Amino acid sequence: MSVIWVFLNFQLGNIFYADFREGIERNYEELSINENTSYEDLEYKLINDPRISGLIRGLDKSFTIIRKSDEVIMYSSDQYYQKDKVGFRNEIYKSENLLAALTKSGNTAVSQNRSFTRSKLGDYYDYVRVQTLKDGDYILFFKYDRQRALNVIGELNGVIIWGMLVSILAALGIGYMMARTITRPISNIMQKAEKISRGDFGQKLDIESNDEIGKLAKTFNFMSSKLRDTLAEITSEKKKIETIMKNMTDGVVAFDNNGGVVHINDAARDMLGNMVLNLNLDTFLKAFNITPPEEGQDENGRQCLNGVQHRVEFGGRYLKLQFAAITDDQDNIEGLVTVIQDITEEQKLDNMRREFVANVSHELRTPLTSVKSYTETLLDGALGDPATTEHFLRVINDETDRMARLVRDLLILSQHDSGIRLNMEDISAGDLVASCVERLRREAEQKEQDLRYNIRPGIPLISGDRYRLDQLLVNVIGNAIKYTPEKGKITVNCYSERDKVIIIVEDNGIGIPEQDVERIFERFYRVDKARSRQMGGTGLGLAIAKEIAVLHGGNITAKSRIGRGTQVFIELPVKKTSAAV
Repeated sequence: MSVIWVFLNFQLGNIFYADFREGIERNYEELSINENTSYEDLEYKLINDPRISGLIRGLDKSFTIIRKSDEVIMYSSDQYYQKDKVGFRNEIYKSENLLAALTKSGNTAVSQNRSFTRSKLGDYYDYVRVQTLKDGDYILFFKYDRQRALNVIGELNGVIIWGMLVSILAALGIGYMMARTITRPISNIMQKAEKISRGDFGQKLDIESNDEIGKLAKTFNFMSSKLRDTLAEITSEKKKIETIMKNMTDGVVAFDNNGGVVHINDAARDMLGNMVLNLNLDTFLKAFNITPPEEGQDENGRQCLNGVQHRVEFGGRYLKLQFAAITDDQDNIEGLVTVIQDITEEQKLDNMRREFVANVSHELRTPLTSVKSYTETLLDGALGDPATTEHFLRVINDETDRMARLVRDLLILSQHDSGIRLNMEDISAGDLVASCVERLRREAEQKEQDLRYNIRPGIPLISGDRYRLDQLLVNVIGNAIKYTPEKGKITVNCYSERDKVIIIVEDNGIGIPEQDVERIFERFYRVDKARSRQMGGTGLGLAIAKEIAVLHGGNITAKSRIGRGTQVFIELPVKKTSAAV
């Protein structure tokens, strides 16, 4: 009903506008106004010619002639124009059609915007033509107050509202009458069912008819008698299951279709702790951050996690959760059972193996091999040569520094993986960029590189952890210095765009192959492993930068061409309602 209401109001507004426009267009063409007509003739015809004068003049209609070359209002029949010419000009310049006409030329009608224009003097429809005369182009602005349309729309709305009220009252009355005849026997059945649910299986219903309600009453009575016969069997089976569950070392939790706990053994209570006090399926899944798969929904929309396995950390333990559906003899799902295994020791050992072996062993092998070989050479007699000894010791020192950097970067990434708390504060991005560039300038001067920065004025403040953002910029700018040849050029640009601050670090260094650009922010990824190790890189600097940018709600990307250099784009969100600095 509401949709029809809105549609009728919209259509009625369109009808008023179409009638206003088409009347003017039809009669205007009969005036034979063309490029040979003078302005005086145009004005005279619009004022006095009965074919159009009645359509454009009146209490709610007016026309205005504007010279297009200098936008001067030459004539207006509008009453408000006679009282306040400046105010009138400001109000009609709110019309999108008029503004569009100022950019057009020729004998053209402009009416792309069919909606009304809001004005403090009253909303209005407008129709605009650009007319070329022998003394120049003029804009004809025809205005029609919207109040008449509003009056008709108001009357229509009143009719619709009354119709809706009458329909609702009629529907309520009919619904109440039908509900009384249907719900009375159903209510009686519900009362008996509640008594049975409390253990009174002697309840029976009086069968008063042979219709559907009577059949339901017969079925209810049969169910009541059968429940009494099967209750003893169910109780016996339940005790057997409870005995088995109590002596299991793995935790077992069973839920019904409503998510309520129907069984939990002692092992599960020990693993879940205080969580068991208000336990249901929803709280259980939320506690372990488990989202049921979309495909795991039965026809009634109930969650089914049958066969799903999860490894989670909870209460200082690592647990393995395995779900299985509880079904009846017809394979209908009656609930869900979860087996909880404590795999804390297994998980800890597995984590240690993966973290150390996969990410560190191959990175430590090269420097350790170098240290070992140079040390053995010194022990075998090279100590007698001072020059050789000094060279070997420098190599050992460099390799040791490299391992220290690797360990430091691994510790930083480990902190990010474990979840760090940012010390948020208001930061000037320009000051941050300038500070980092000046700190690395000496390193660039050693390679005779041109390191400079450009900071646009008016950059808003950002909210972030100064230490982490400083680390991000130092890693990115340091990389640019490291992989740019001597006498190269490195530029750091900082500016704001919409709701973010953008920092671009650009160099004319060796560049990165296109297929490797998307992977440079991965941990331990190197484009040229030999060159990276030779320059002291750990393969973790850009991964750390990526973690910091994402942690602040931003992002970091790169563009590069071999032999042409690399651009790294850092995007950070501005502080809300921050002032420009």
